[in-house]
Amino acid sequence: MPRSTIHFYIREGLLPAPQKTAASRALYTDHHVRLLEKIARLKQRGLSLAEIKTELAPELEAASLNPVDLAAQESERIRRAILRVATEEFVTKGYEQTHVADIIRRLGITPQVFYSHFPSKRRLLAESFRTFMSWNLAYVEPKLARTKDYGEKLLWRVLADFRANGFGSEVLQLVKSRDGDEKELVQLVERAWEEVIAVIIADFLEARPADLPPPPISLELLAYSLIGAQHNACLRASWDDTYSRADLVRVHLWLYLAVLAAISGKIDIDSELARYEELVQEVATREPVTPPAIDE
Repeated sequence: MPRSTIHFYIREGLLPAPQKTAASRALYTDHHVRLLEKIARLKQRGLSLAEIKTELAPELEAASLNPVDLAAQESERIRRAILRVATEEFVTKGYEQTHVADIIRRLGITPQVFYSHFPSKRRLLAESFRTFMSWNLAYVEPKLARTKDYGEKLLWRVLADFRANGFGSEVLQLVKSRDGDEKELVQLVERAWEEVIAVIIADFLEARPADLPPPPISLELLAYSLIGAQHNACLRASWDDTYSRADLVRVHLWLYLAVLAAISGKIDIDSELARYEELVQEVATREPVTPPAIDE
């Protein structure tokens, strides 16, 4: 249908006005399409414009009573599209080889539209990492709902985390190495990890028998400690060919099972920990010291 005809119908009150997003751009809904189809059918039946307007009155009133913020919907759709493409680019190419111009070209948007959503490439990186972690959880966790074996769950999570570990390390290194909005970007990355940590804590809580008192340590810190151990093991393995991926998976599983044994009460670590509490407090309150130089 010609644009001039659509504008005419709007002026005559046969269509609700679209939402203008720029001087030469307006957003229409599927409702507009259905009304245009109905106008065409009614015209074929020989109805006048006045009669068509009367026929459409209930639908036009309903449209005016239920306004939809099309501009906000469109903005969010574009933002999600940018994140999807950018996440794919960062994961496959890395930060340096990912170019904003390529993302803009793939999406068919203008640089102005891109930068209205993401003012910097680093901001896009941080949000892409969070998007990637959400993808990971959405892909892996539903598959694990069928098993109660914590070791089996961990092994499949480790497979998903291998890519996340490399991606996350690069992201944190980059967002911490610049000035400006560093704190906000770091917080975006931290929130992405919080979703993963929540899953680990849920396993800890499920494995802890109800008749045992709460563990004397922070489960959140314990979960982060496991993640940190995996990161450092991956770092060591990257230096040479001494350790295989199977070695990495096996040692992380061993550590995780040992932690679960302590959490579930199969081994008594809590009382062992209590023996050291006095020394824990002493070490925690002392300032770190620089050792004296060794005499030659």
